[in-house]
Amino acid sequence: MDAKCSGCHNPANLGGNIDVSTYNAIKVVALNGKLYGSVAHQTGYSPMPKNAAKLSDCEIRQIQKWIHAGVLNN
Repeated sequence: MDAKCSGCHNPANLGGNIDVSTYNAIKVVALNGKLYGSVAHQTGYSPMPKNAAKLSDCEIRQIQKWIHAGVLNN
């Protein structure tokens, strides 16, 4: 999250009105489906990262596995 997301999604720069700078903030978008939908470029979600290359399949799978494991604070 720090390397790919928080530059545009933090309290000082709320891209899309989304903050991923803390666990509690990212937990919200992980659980409501916006995180995975956006990074996987699913229909109906804003593709992320904006104006940059799509995350690698491995990075997207890591996010998906983390969500499926219960969005642990690890």
